[in-house]
Amino acid sequence: MSGDRPESGRARFLEALEVRKHAVRGFAIAIALTILVYVLFVVLPGGGESAIWYLGLGASLALSLGGLLTMVFVAFQARRLTKEL
Repeated sequence: MSGDRPESGRARFLEALEVRKHAVRGFAIAIALTILVYVLFVVLPGGGESAIWYLGLGASLALSLGGLLTMVFVAFQARRLTKEL
């Protein structure tokens, strides 16, 4: 942020919860698990021509799992912060 304007309460709140760090970690884990699921259930059994359709399902899994993991990580961080109060 600029030095002229004080940081907003919302920005400080997101920084205290470390949302950016937890989002990166959550989506990295989700992408890794999605690749593992894709390999185990599509590539190894021989998905054939329909394997491309599973990429759409994989994207859906990665996004939803990433959001879920981020929410869980942020909730645990919020719980830790409330215990410090």
